[in-house]
Amino acid sequence: MLIEDTILTRPAFFLRHTLPAQCRAGLGRIMRPAAFLVGLLAIQVLPANMHAHATSASSTRPSDDIGDFFSHVGQSVASVFSPSEASAHAHKRAVTHHSTKHRRAAKPAPPAPGWAIPEGAVTANALITSDKSLKQVEWDGQYSTLDAGVHSSNPSWAAILLNGSQLADACQKGWVHPLDGTLGCGLPGGQTIMALAWDRSRLPAAPDWKDFWDVARHPGRRGLYLGARTTLEIALLADGIDARDIYTALSTPAGVSRAFHKLDLLRPYIVWWKTPDDAARIMEQSSALMTSAPMTEISSVSMKVKAGPAASLFVAQPEQTLSTALYWAIPANNPTTTAQKTLIQLHTQSPHLNDMPESVLDPRGTALSVNDAFWTKYGDQLEQQFQDWYGSSKP
Repeated sequence: MLIEDTILTRPAFFLRHTLPAQCRAGLGRIMRPAAFLVGLLAIQVLPANMHAHATSASSTRPSDDIGDFFSHVGQSVASVFSPSEASAHAHKRAVTHHSTKHRRAAKPAPPAPGWAIPEGAVTANALITSDKSLKQVEWDGQYSTLDAGVHSSNPSWAAILLNGSQLADACQKGWVHPLDGTLGCGLPGGQTIMALAWDRSRLPAAPDWKDFWDVARHPGRRGLYLGARTTLEIALLADGIDARDIYTALSTPAGVSRAFHKLDLLRPYIVWWKTPDDAARIMEQSSALMTSAPMTEISSVSMKVKAGPAASLFVAQPEQTLSTALYWAIPANNPTTTAQKTLIQLHTQSPHLNDMPESVLDPRGTALSVNDAFWTKYGDQLEQQFQDWYGSSKP
């Protein structure tokens, strides 16, 4: 019988014939139930060294023999449960080989800046330009919107249409690029017109601004812009002041008081709007019998009526209008090279807003040109007075 067969089938035989009596006696006291398991683990080292153990058994002390034995057993156990250095390196190579590099997805490029025009102008096709590919975007005319737009880290406006007061303020604050060859920061960009819009389904004849205030003859709500500019002019027109004398009157405390007194009379019936889109919503929902509104929005609502989405029948009164000159400005958050290209486009293509052709205007009507120089001088003062009036508890 081979010794390997004896070891595997008869572990006790192996221990009796390979260890001296002292060792067997010591092991008998230490190894009881776990003796067989330890013996199996020791098999890996004992076959190669068992003759050396047998030869030296008579010359060493029992405690040394037991210590040497368990030292060999411990090393063997460690070798069984610990991977070799070569195995560890092989595993490391395998992990490295199968590792996948995750590439960070590139951020999409921001959209190209557009040309900012008043709300409603896109639907009304009010911007006249030879470049049909010109990207048109709308803005609401609010100071807070202008402030945010010119300070954005990603410019969304290549150019923007401003009224004269807005342009003067933006230029003075450095919000727009100064333009070479001009006296300021803007180029002429057309005009926008404020008109009296009325619901012809409820009112058979075209009203004027005096009728706008006559709620006894024409009961119903009225829409007005929530701000001093154009609203004070309309109040004085309704009170009978000639269009040529409006700004002379508003330059005096008496004229300003007269305008606010006129607003007091209509205040319970007013539906206020802040942006052109708000004015369009009043007309679409028939929230008022009459309203002041930009021509771009009156035209937009009329187009929606023809297409079906809107049911109101608001039309403009061409004899009662206020026109405001507009100017192109280039926001300062555009790089200089981009601003130069935009300026070339402005000079070569001359895009401009025309929301009410001259053929529509009644030459016999009242067409008041809003005075930018007046509003640049008195605008802050009158706007604060208007907001105080609006926030007061007056009936």
